Amino acid sequence: MNRLMSLVFSLMACVFLFGCAHPITMNPDLAVVAAPAGVKPINKKVGYHMPDVLRAVEVTTPGGGGDKVRYFPYRDIEPGFYKALSEAFTGVSKVQNPKDAAALQADGISLLITPEITTNSSSDGAFTWPPTQFTVRLVCAIVDANGKPVETIRVSGEGAATFGEFKSNFSLAAVRASNDALVKLIKALGESPALRK
Repeated sequence: MNRLMSLVFSLMACVFLFGCAHPITMNPDLAVVAAPAGVKPINKKVGYHMPDVLRAVEVTTPGGGGDKVRYFPYRDIEPGFYKALSEAFTGVSKVQNPKDAAALQADGISLLITPEITTNSSSDGAFTWPPTQFTVRLVCAIVDANGKPVETIRVSGEGAATFGEFKSNFSLAAVRASNDALVKLIKALGESPALRK
């Protein structure tokens, strides 16, 4: 009995020390992902490449109270990424094979965008696990239909949520960071002279 209790306490100590990873999402609020009023999209059709292998990647970052959070950055942000591109350009299409120049040209795609997403999170709460701070960094490599580099766009989104806010939505800081990054992406794309040539 004593050995069993010792084992139980040891397991509890491991959980306390190392925490666990709670699932959240970064799914953006599509209503927020919009171009500023009066801004016209670039008159080009673009393609974006987000392979399934990246959509399946699960990332774990710090939460509060010694715990962690886990989520799928590419899969979660893709609907918002598509919306952002739709706000910045007149046409958008998902591309499965970015090296098929003939297919890109046949589909009328003049620019191909490949995003790289990195994230981080933290919390100032000692007794609650949801993150109070979240960061989303987007780096978009943009080439023409022949693979020639055109532009690289970099944006960083920040999201914060207090206990009073996230107790009804544990993903709130992550959602706000995604929203912020995508709105900044729309602005950065629209302000790039290289993309309007």
